[in-house]
Amino acid sequence: MKLLKNMRWIAMLGICLMCFGCGEEPGTNHEQPAQEVLKEVVEGDTAPEFQAPLASGETFTLSEHKGKVVLLNFWATWCGPCVGEMPAFQDLYEEYGDKIAILAVNCMEEKASVDQFIKDTGYTFPIAYDEQGNVCYTYPSSGIPYTLVIGKDGIVKNVYVGAADASTQYRIYKDAIDKALGE
Repeated sequence: MKLLKNMRWIAMLGICLMCFGCGEEPGTNHEQPAQEVLKEVVEGDTAPEFQAPLASGETFTLSEHKGKVVLLNFWATWCGPCVGEMPAFQDLYEEYGDKIAILAVNCMEEKASVDQFIKDTGYTFPIAYDEQGNVCYTYPSSGIPYTLVIGKDGIVKNVYVGAADASTQYRIYKDAIDKALGE
């Protein structure tokens, strides 16, 4: 009887982990691009270079933003915490304008899904497609949302995995941006 009770708890825990984690969406392609996966980026590292196509039709190249603070976010439309913090990016984008660079990199979803999300939400900050996961593999993480504040010198100042509500994240990111702008 006790074994049966323990098995029920284990089964319930397994179901909870499957339902509530921001891991991979069911049906996600698990194949890795034919490139070496880099180590996890930590505070104090030089931010790895990358290029990504933007929903606006332009291309974002990290090195072109040297001299600016960059707020770099990795997200997916199916990730509740990712979507929940996005109003913070819009507010920061409107507040700082061209003083900083903001980029939200969508993690391996189809372009049409991302375009529909942008249309539905009306966000105007830069959003990049990463359908093949090349940028995501350059910035490996234990989960999403995954956000980095990169200093004007190209050094990673802050790394955040996970998110609270938009107003909390706004304050956290604003403090980190202001500190990086002051350096």
